Amino acid sequence: MMNAAPGKTAHKEAELLKNALEVLHDTTGLQMTVEAEDIIGNAAHQADALVRLAAPGIDRQFVVELKPRLTPAMLGVAVHQLERFPQKGLIVTDYVNPKMAERLKAMAMPFLDVAGNAYLNEPPVYVYIKGNKSVEKPHRKPPTRAFQTTGLKVLFALLCHPGLENAPYRDIAKAAGVALGTVGWVITDLKELGFLVDMGKRGRLLANKEKLIERWVTVYPEQLRPKLVIGRYQAADRNWWKQARLHDFQACWGGEVAAAKLTKYLKPEQVTIYTKGKPGELLLANKLKKAPDGDVEVLDAFWQNGYDWPYPELVPPLLIYADLLATGDARNIETARMIYEQELAGLIRED
Repeated sequence: MMNAAPGKTAHKEAELLKNALEVLHDTTGLQMTVEAEDIIGNAAHQADALVRLAAPGIDRQFVVELKPRLTPAMLGVAVHQLERFPQKGLIVTDYVNPKMAERLKAMAMPFLDVAGNAYLNEPPVYVYIKGNKSVEKPHRKPPTRAFQTTGLKVLFALLCHPGLENAPYRDIAKAAGVALGTVGWVITDLKELGFLVDMGKRGRLLANKEKLIERWVTVYPEQLRPKLVIGRYQAADRNWWKQARLHDFQACWGGEVAAAKLTKYLKPEQVTIYTKGKPGELLLANKLKKAPDGDVEVLDAFWQNGYDWPYPELVPPLLIYADLLATGDARNIETARMIYEQELAGLIRED
């Protein structure tokens, strides 16, 4: 979001919007104009811009989320953000590949990119363009240390343990399962990024948690999650998870199964398990066989025990939320929104 990072970042995102609107006009003749930037919606949620499409037979406003690089997890976050506004949403990004374009169209989510790909379905206006190649390969800066592998573990502990930012560094390191030295540079990064405020004698305060959660869930699938994967497996019975108990194996349900058990809303297609111990006994007891394309994924549980969470067989809600968004699936995104409002919104209201 343009307001979240000053200077060069905000300028680049403003240029992204300008370029995408110009390409839309050059490609289709349609004119979209920027009416406002950094708009405030219900419950003080903020979006990047408000644009207007005026053409014969239509005069429509769109609230805009700018995502320079659109991953499945970022898609979920963007959809979640846009649902909070009364106007229709519009995602603007550098490039939408054909697969992502089909996904956005199926979700009825309008989008534009600077390569000329677009989807708008606002009768009498209909635009669907996919397959244009990316204009240039985007230069990706590595994330700051706080959003790399060990930093993400510290952030997870801080977000899941309200008030932990005031504990001694040694206690934070223990809660996150990282080396003591890691905590110091994560705290420094968070201060520089505006996510941690030093209030002197009153201690430290984790701030802007809504944006921090958004950053965590979009970076986690790329920086930390791939390093946790133990393997993929297949069960003879697709519904085996309904009767299975993981507690005896130091394991927890994540992803779609955790969401299904928590909300009673989702019908899982993929099974995600996080385990503290070696998975051998778990696999044997549940007759799970190694399968590269299996619907059961087993990962290493990277967090430490002791979360204040009434569902010991489910991973903490922040991780359920992240797992769902990482799929980019429309129904998973909808369920993720429910979990956010039910379990995570309270963290935000503490700001």
